[in-house]
Amino acid sequence: MFAQPQPLTTVKISTALRLRATNDFDDVDQDGKKTPVHAGDEWLFPGPSTYVPNVNVEVVEVLSAQIIGPNQALRLRARQDCISRNDNKKRVAGEEWQVTTTGNYLPGVSEEVVKLQNAFVLTENKALHLKAARTFTDAYGKERKTGEEWLVTSKDSETHIPDGTSKNK
Repeated sequence: MFAQPQPLTTVKISTALRLRATNDFDDVDQDGKKTPVHAGDEWLFPGPSTYVPNVNVEVVEVLSAQIIGPNQALRLRARQDCISRNDNKKRVAGEEWQVTTTGNYLPGVSEEVVKLQNAFVLTENKALHLKAARTFTDAYGKERKTGEEWLVTSKDSETHIPDGTSKNK
């Protein structure tokens, strides 16, 4: 007995399907070139397009682009060692970083969204007291040592988004 036909999945713009191979197979592109795919491999199928199912592939989830506005940053975490989509830097599993470019951002297959962070507005009466979680160079070009504490004031910037290497006290 045959299975009932299923409608094809339409993947909209600013979305993608996260796919995972359930078996080893050879993916054949439009030019006939074969690329080996191994069980467990994951990749994105971005829209706009129509996804034609493959018996060797499962849809893990539907991803939607995150909208980053002015004075916002999208905090991401690496699911596994990877190259980040926004800046092509090597990232290790568990590492966190931020994307501050305004507009849509579609996380990569090895990236997970931690949160959308709003900037703190700094005034003459309001500053941020920060403590370095590890040694790094801050947004203002100053090296900060692990455990060091400092203030970010309106003299430094009108707004500030902590980047994960420092914690708001």
